Amino acid sequence: MNTTFRMAPWADALYAMDRAWWREHLAEVRETFRGALWAPFSGLAGVKRIRFDRQTPRNSGAGAIALAAQMGAERIVLLGYDAQKTDGRAHWHGDHPKGLGNAGTVAKWPEQFRALIGSLRGAQVINASRSTALTCFPRASLEDAL
Repeated sequence: MNTTFRMAPWADALYAMDRAWWREHLAEVRETFRGALWAPFSGLAGVKRIRFDRQTPRNSGAGAIALAAQMGAERIVLLGYDAQKTDGRAHWHGDHPKGLGNAGTVAKWPEQFRALIGSLRGAQVINASRSTALTCFPRASLEDAL
């Protein structure tokens, strides 16, 4: 069982842009997560399609930030936004099973996050990740960010 969506079951929204991930996990997500479900495409019952104001972000982390800003968030605090392979790992939870992506384009992510900045509608983004390759957002400890 993958528990990436169980990390914050109280959250208002869950965003993922990988169709294969949704196909693999949608049934369990529906059973365990009560917030809104979002993706940048249609065709999944119960998952809302987000049409981004600008170009669709190229990774799920950037997409989640863009979704929050587009939905009116004024302040966004990032946790776990490594945007790099930390300690040789692509994810905090270990690799996805065969058939699902494993951060194959991670080297491109810092630039993809930088490209987001113009579409944030004035939302303040603070990176409180412990280890990160992102330099485009101000850094703070989680305690200070909150």
